[in-house]
Amino acid sequence: MLDLILRALRHPFDYFGVLQKRTLLFQEIIRESDTIYSFIFKMEKPFSWKAGQHGIFYFPNTKIDGKKWRAFSIASSAEESVIKVSTVIKQNPSDFKKHFLELERGDSILMRGPFGEFHTTSKTKHIIGIAGGIGITPFRALIKEIVSDKIADTKLTLIYSAVGAYTFRKEFDALLPHPQIEIIYTTTPDEVNAKLDLLLAADSKDAHYFISGSPGMITAIQTKLKNKGVTHIISDSFKGY
Repeated sequence: MLDLILRALRHPFDYFGVLQKRTLLFQEIIRESDTIYSFIFKMEKPFSWKAGQHGIFYFPNTKIDGKKWRAFSIASSAEESVIKVSTVIKQNPSDFKKHFLELERGDSILMRGPFGEFHTTSKTKHIIGIAGGIGITPFRALIKEIVSDKIADTKLTLIYSAVGAYTFRKEFDALLPHPQIEIIYTTTPDEVNAKLDLLLAADSKDAHYFISGSPGMITAIQTKLKNKGVTHIISDSFKGY
């Protein structure tokens, strides 16, 4: 939460949305893989967001053991008119995630947001993205907006690292090839670093580096980029791990 406050102080307009409370109505659950689930919600009242932003989700009037809320990136674009979030749910999940799995169509949940600076601006002409595991979720929204021409002048070069299934890969494959999108699939940190080194060698320093994944992965890549003199770095570690 301290990290959130510090970010809000640096980027007040991107975090103003945290003051907004939205009611969402559950529609369906999609099992993406053995441990990854997507949850689809309708908006009780329409609102918009920037692809890549996230929200804080919690249950109204429900007793939850342990952590009462989770921050999830919104995996859908505003063009899709639904809120889609995806998360890892393994055996013996938290009480919060148990309640997520028990949602029935029409059930309500609250979201604060959307907010966050993980989105394009007029300056982000080339994004070099690094996604680890479920960190692919905000990039799905970015990809959907690029394909729909809502983000017409931004190129995305994405390194996507995962072990086992790549969430959304079939969906991405159906959208590619696309002149503004390149996805590089990797499985190990060494592969990620090798691909990143190639991109850094060719980068004119104008690219913006977007990193989404576990806190440990983000810290390691941020350190590498800063050591290379990269200044345009945006990260998203507000995940419902």
